[in-house]
Amino acid sequence: MVHASKIKLIAGLGNPGSKYERNRHNVGFLVIDRLVELSPAMKTRSTETAELFETKDYGLLCKPMTYMNRSGRPLLEVSRETALHPEEILVIYDDFALELGMIRIRASGSSGGHNGVQSIIDHLGSTHFPRIRLGIQTDEMESWVEFVLQNFKKKEMKVVTEMIDACTDAVELILKEGISTAMNRYNRKQRVDA
Repeated sequence: MVHASKIKLIAGLGNPGSKYERNRHNVGFLVIDRLVELSPAMKTRSTETAELFETKDYGLLCKPMTYMNRSGRPLLEVSRETALHPEEILVIYDDFALELGMIRIRASGSSGGHNGVQSIIDHLGSTHFPRIRLGIQTDEMESWVEFVLQNFKKKEMKVVTEMIDACTDAVELILKEGISTAMNRYNRKQRVDA
């Protein structure tokens, strides 16, 4: 089981470039941006494959810059460089199977069909890394392939903002009290009200 002090790296998944900035698929990046707002980076650096932010409150934050479906390589490189085990890496990403505004936390598990997470599993050779899944599904979703690359609609932004804030609270709880406590609090049937 992942203990409170075990998380050494928090990675939010997304696609680089302004074209994708407000996409549903980029909600992981939006969470990293919010964490950096709350705890400004003492040091930032870019590698060939990632943007890294060293923060006082959240430790090392990462945005993989290789596009979503290749998220595993940057995390493997950072984990090798900093001698991290998979269970010390918290991954935050969108989930089109969850209703917009919902948050689910897991200590490990399969990719659930998420290509970015599958890439991480393939590169780390493990499913044992904690993750926070953020719901992006709405009634307007027909084909998930196009849907995930659409921008959030204006009417959805209140729920998106509240979900991102709830996610930052969940990150703090995981860091302070561990994944089990956070799972107990956030995995009950809940949704941020629009």
